[in-house]
Amino acid sequence: MRDLEKIIDEVNGSMSIEGMPLTKIDKERIRRCAGNDELVEETIAELIKKHTVARGYGHEQQL
Repeated sequence: MRDLEKIIDEVNGSMSIEGMPLTKIDKERIRRCAGNDELVEETIAELIKKHTVARGYGHEQQL
């Protein structure tokens, strides 16, 4: 568990340099998914769905 917290701190440091520090929710998501590849894939799919603009409902311009 201590190694996981070190990894989270290192990821947070890298993300902070880019101006995107991890939130508490991000850190909890990492803890929950650690070592569970299936859960990682599910979580990634959920995040993509959450942050994807539905076609025709966003600010996209049709070409």
